[in-house]
Amino acid sequence: MKGKRQTMRTNSRFVLRFALGLLLGSFSGGVLFAQTAVSSGTRPGSTEITLFAGISAPVGHESKGFGLDVNTGTPIGGRVSYNFDRHNAAEFSIANPFSVSANYVYNFTAIRGKWVPYVTAGIGGARRDIALDDNNQPAQLNSNLMETGPDRSQTTFTGNFGGGLKYFFTERFALRFDVRDQVGHYKATFSNVAGAPGGIVTGSKTLNDLQVTGGIVFRFGKH
Repeated sequence: MKGKRQTMRTNSRFVLRFALGLLLGSFSGGVLFAQTAVSSGTRPGSTEITLFAGISAPVGHESKGFGLDVNTGTPIGGRVSYNFDRHNAAEFSIANPFSVSANYVYNFTAIRGKWVPYVTAGIGGARRDIALDDNNQPAQLNSNLMETGPDRSQTTFTGNFGGGLKYFFTERFALRFDVRDQVGHYKATFSNVAGAPGGIVTGSKTLNDLQVTGGIVFRFGKH
């Protein structure tokens, strides 16, 4: 009986040691996997797809007289970028309210293999709703946009520049924070404007649309 109890104790110790070994092995394997899965920065030959949303903080520079009110809306869209090497990339963006752009992106050397700061600049186009503005009360003007009738929207050439930061949780997944200024010049002629000679007024505005966005990055391609 005594020998049987001793055997049971020995077996229990063996099972306990085996279980602890499995637990430690699993933990070590998880840590090792996490370490190997973390990005070491921009991957040459890889493609990144970003889904983003954010806020718009427009700053307008108006001509004298009547002003032009440009509605920028809330930027929501996607970006696709291709990394030629660890620093240089090309990126195409599309967003709503409608805008498109093609950009050059310079990625700086990764910090601790996870944080990738970058700067960017590019060109594109944007379509925005516009209205004539008199002392920030466009509803009282009762004006008509002569070139496009009741549509009250305009497409213009834009340039943009900015930068941001990407944080890679793994080689395939990251979060991205981006700030860029989209610059465009809008000009339109209105009719039936009360108080204006002949009822005709031309308004113009150079708009700096400061966009702050956050997004999710999915990376594909070479490791």
